Amino acid sequence: MRNSFAAGISAIALICPAIALAQEAGEETRAQTTTRNPNDIVVTATRRDSSILEAPLSITAYSQESLDNKGVRNIEDLARMTPGVSINQGTFGIKYLVIRGLTSSVGATMNGVYIDDTPVQVRSVSLTSNFYPAMFDLERVEVLRGPQGTLFGAGAMGGAIRYITAKPSLTDYSGYARAELGFTEGGAPSYEGGVAFGGPIVEDKIGFRVSGYYRRDGGYIDRIPYVANRGTARKNHNERDTYVGQAALTLQPTEGLTITPSIFYQQANRDNSDQFWEWRPAVDRAPFPEFTSGDGLDSYGRDRAIIYSVKAEADMGPATLISNTAYVDRRGVNKDDGTAFFLDLFGLPTGLDIPGVLDPRAVIDLEMKQRAFTQEVRIQSNPGSGPISYVAGLFYQNSRQGAEEFDIATNPDQFILPSINGNIGYLLDSARDTQFAVFGQIDYKLTDKLTVSAGLRYSYVTFDFKQIGGNNLPTDLVTTGRTAESPITPKFNIEYNPSEDLMFYASAGKGFRPGGSNSLPTTELDDACLVQLQNIGYSEIPSQYRSDSTWSYEIGAKGRVGGWLTFAGDVFQIDWTDVQRSRSVLNCGNPFIDNLGKSRARGVEAKITLTPVTGLTLDANFSYTDATVEQTLIRPEIDNGDGTVTPPGNIVTKGDKFAPPWIISLSADYERELGTGDLIGFGRVQWDHRSGLDAASGNLGFNPLLARIPTRDFVAARLGVRTGGTNVSLFVDNLLDSRDELGRLALGGGERLLRQVYRPRTWGVTVSQRF
Repeated sequence: MRNSFAAGISAIALICPAIALAQEAGEETRAQTTTRNPNDIVVTATRRDSSILEAPLSITAYSQESLDNKGVRNIEDLARMTPGVSINQGTFGIKYLVIRGLTSSVGATMNGVYIDDTPVQVRSVSLTSNFYPAMFDLERVEVLRGPQGTLFGAGAMGGAIRYITAKPSLTDYSGYARAELGFTEGGAPSYEGGVAFGGPIVEDKIGFRVSGYYRRDGGYIDRIPYVANRGTARKNHNERDTYVGQAALTLQPTEGLTITPSIFYQQANRDNSDQFWEWRPAVDRAPFPEFTSGDGLDSYGRDRAIIYSVKAEADMGPATLISNTAYVDRRGVNKDDGTAFFLDLFGLPTGLDIPGVLDPRAVIDLEMKQRAFTQEVRIQSNPGSGPISYVAGLFYQNSRQGAEEFDIATNPDQFILPSINGNIGYLLDSARDTQFAVFGQIDYKLTDKLTVSAGLRYSYVTFDFKQIGGNNLPTDLVTTGRTAESPITPKFNIEYNPSEDLMFYASAGKGFRPGGSNSLPTTELDDACLVQLQNIGYSEIPSQYRSDSTWSYEIGAKGRVGGWLTFAGDVFQIDWTDVQRSRSVLNCGNPFIDNLGKSRARGVEAKITLTPVTGLTLDANFSYTDATVEQTLIRPEIDNGDGTVTPPGNIVTKGDKFAPPWIISLSADYERELGTGDLIGFGRVQWDHRSGLDAASGNLGFNPLLARIPTRDFVAARLGVRTGGTNVSLFVDNLLDSRDELGRLALGGGERLLRQVYRPRTWGVTVSQRF
């Protein structure tokens, strides 16, 4: 723990000279026109417009132009270069968002995902996960670190990512187009094209903006069926297609009133998985060729999301009334080869196949639906000369999720398990989350330099759950559950501005995540299960699990020195209590969710942008997170019923670390005029680093195959020219052709190890036009 405090002290020491310079330069920069750093963009993380350097919280923001310059196309690219943010890769393409070390694969999401003011995150129901918009025709992306429960509510317990779309203009026409072609070494080409255009239909009265985008990410993993009769070979089988369309219309019927209906559409198609096969260390077989899958059947996923929204803003002089009404309609279909999955699960050899007797081929079909209605109304003060500013509002959401899974054998009479009604297994999950909230925040300027803030959110949250499991028959097991909670999430902040170019702040805030219901068997539990439940203090499997919560404490500083330096840094502590965990109990079948123990994350984050000479910009971002378990959880001694006992063991141990500590992103940009015209040449190189982590070996369930998260390094470069609004550049991603691991999966006692690494080195050209 001392090391984390030392890192925090070092970060403060690192920016202290900049703080002193900012104070000294304050009067000088007010007396002259200063060129602002392009990183100093306007954000709305506090529900009102402010410079990112004036927002008293830990936030990273990227404009669309910045995203283009960095080559960001998806959530993985964004997370790779953003301090404090990671993506954990799950099975069947599932992605779990991690902010400041906090994430979970069970229950409701811990970290929010917003498109404009609309939350789109989902609860973990069956094999479902969030969808993330493609990076095209966005005004900006904001990454908020730390609990945002007061202004953004449930689902933002660890933080949030906000995608702010480009808006129609009532006065000016503008457009944006981008095309790209890339070649991955050993893989298929990737390419994209997109166009956005908008402007006034009736000046000052009606404006529009429309955009369309398509991207193909070529595959680089070859499928060679391990058993020849299980399917067909296919080269570069893990391709991706993304289609995006947006349309918005802004109406201003009277001065001060705008109404903006809009529609967002995205379809993300995947063919097969980015995971490739290797044998586990104890398996003595010839190794697979690099980037090879032994599956036999084509797998695919289709994820379609549509968001209909209407936003209205009425300027009433001292305040603005804002209403956002939205409906999310999402449907996902996945069909995956389950042959090797089931063989692994039962600990059977991957090549097991006895013609005419045993045929292990199987398919897993999953359909997911999300329907969510959201209504928020808030009033917020307009900038003025008074000492008080405020925001207050009402929030309502009715979100329904469903997931239906069919496990089907290719040859039911010869499969490992019997098929009933054509199914090996069947599962239908239905969930409904409703939230009603009242929230508000008041900022009071005690002096011209000192501001204090207090906010509060009261929510009433309900969760209804129904599960049907079996073989899609009237006799299937049905379980239901319901929870209701009324959490209160406050936030307090103090902000001190010794000059226009320097700010200090301190904050404390609470976040929460709703509880839920467990799947319960409809038949009586056998004695063996009841004994084990009694050993952990239960007379039966708990029907519900409670909400968990976080308290976050943060101290930070932000500022600028002239036009050559901007900086932001903070130290934080997050206390996580009643942690929702998946729990397995011997002889009781499937695991259930329980509230177990406490955890804590302490860390430091910093961003420094330096322009030492004209044309050269150096950018350093880093975060250090010490995320540890704060309470040892012990599984009691087990009476095996035959005169023997299994000794107690630790589920988790105090001091266990659960997130890699270091995230570092360094970049250098250089540009200069070429000749006497407006032609400018530019270049960029970027290095992204993630440290590794070794899991504690003394806990129950320790698996050496999954015990280490390796260190990751990624280098990208870009070289190009621009003139006016035209930009042409050559790029290389993964310049050093890193094979650093992004994720691995080892199921049951099988022979396979599934791994995912960075896409191999990719060269290409990007052309964009702004007008």
